[in-house]
Amino acid sequence: MKFGVFLPNGSNGYLISKAIPPYPPTWELNKTVTIEAERQGLDFVLSMMKFRGFGGDTGYWDACLESFSLMSALASVTTRIGLIPTVTILALHPAYVARMMATLDDISGGRAALNIVTGWNKPEYEQMGLWRGEAYYTQRYEYALDYVHILRALWTEGRVTHHSRFFDLEDCRCLPMPAHEIPLVSAGQSSAGRQFVAHIGGYSFAMTAPERLHALAADLRQQASARRTQVGTYALFHLVAEETDEIAWHRARAIAAAGDIEAIQNVVRSASMDSVKDGTTEQLRDAATTDAGLLAGDIETAHMAFMGCPALVGSYETVARKIDALATDPNIEGLLFSWPEWVSGIRHFGERIIPLLACRQGWEPATMGGLRGSGRPSHSG
Repeated sequence: MKFGVFLPNGSNGYLISKAIPPYPPTWELNKTVTIEAERQGLDFVLSMMKFRGFGGDTGYWDACLESFSLMSALASVTTRIGLIPTVTILALHPAYVARMMATLDDISGGRAALNIVTGWNKPEYEQMGLWRGEAYYTQRYEYALDYVHILRALWTEGRVTHHSRFFDLEDCRCLPMPAHEIPLVSAGQSSAGRQFVAHIGGYSFAMTAPERLHALAADLRQQASARRTQVGTYALFHLVAEETDEIAWHRARAIAAAGDIEAIQNVVRSASMDSVKDGTTEQLRDAATTDAGLLAGDIETAHMAFMGCPALVGSYETVARKIDALATDPNIEGLLFSWPEWVSGIRHFGERIIPLLACRQGWEPATMGGLRGSGRPSHSG
């Protein structure tokens, strides 16, 4: 089982809570986090992309470092760990992204993958005149398929002619081509999102509670088998680990109780615009309306102070047991984490949790990390 870091390249990381002092996303922070992750044997880091945050007292995601620039810089200060930038496909033309990824592939020596975000946050793109209208909510994976077709043609052939209702390219060139295969990632977990990943072959990053996670991962594998494509599921979790269960739960409840209501309301308002009802935005809406309040909900399932993302909470031993339980599912290939304190959290993960994990016994990080790299496999693959 592989482990990754959801980098804090947006302000305040992934906690919408006043319990965490607001902090800006800086190069120094993300460099330090990535170097520590590589030192502790983690497999990859992923940076998101936001063009408009959600405000509130914490200024949640109001500032965001540009993903491709950041990952290229990180490639120059690391040697093994995988690097996954994010493209929001409404904001960048695929021919431009194809060239940026070919460049990152060269800089990193083949450690790069690409996270594809179709974009559901209407205000984020509307401010730039890039929103394609309300029909885009239901068309976005059709648009994404066109996008991927262009990327792969340019990566493998160096040129493409492509005419569709979304794109017009005539003998479009991209040289140099990448020297390595570039894996693709998508966080869409709606039925349309899973169909997209099964169609293109790639990795699905799922943000959902363990009981639903197993069903989603199994469905994705079944769809891919029918299409004869190769897929994998990675699960997103907050990790709140301390010396004892009591200390960890005290910390988690303090984060939940201090949620930034205004920022959470803004997240939910944007998510409520999405006409697709069975994906990530549905989880955000459901997390915010559990019981009667925005700060209600189960921390280990979905709580809006944790951005609607489930949390693994407990002592180092308890968290290790929870991770090993997830690892018994052969359809789950890895986990992607965020922490309340990034550098110390990653250090404790590497030094206090990984040695306890059955799913990492005998594991040797790949010389070239990331989704493609192969360390010594765990019992769960």
